[in-house]
Amino acid sequence: MKSAHAAISFNADPRHVEHARRITTVVLSEAGVRDRDTIGTVQLLVSEIVTNAIVHGNANSVSFQVTCDADGDVLIEVDDHSPGAPEVREAGPEDEGGRGMRLVAYFARDWGRKGTCTWCTVPVGPGSV
Repeated sequence: MKSAHAAISFNADPRHVEHARRITTVVLSEAGVRDRDTIGTVQLLVSEIVTNAIVHGNANSVSFQVTCDADGDVLIEVDDHSPGAPEVREAGPEDEGGRGMRLVAYFARDWGRKGTCTWCTVPVGPGSV
């Protein structure tokens, strides 16, 4: 597996979530990740964190980075340039939202907030190529 990285900033517009997912697919492909389930999981986490930044952040722009290192770990970083931290909520059965960070907490190896940046790591090691 080889390293791959991409970074982009964009307006806080929900239409950019799909763009972040496509960038992620390219980075994973460049790193040699071929497993569809792994790619889908990483894309899901990107969607959730980017959407959270756009919907709940107070800034006009969002910065997004995705890095796959040679050891098979993916680091997703989304900076909404806003104070406050995402919350893992308990959404009710009728709620249309509120499950994103619960999905991140479940599927990511680790996640957190550093300054205004929410990040998570996902292992995509040898079984994913």
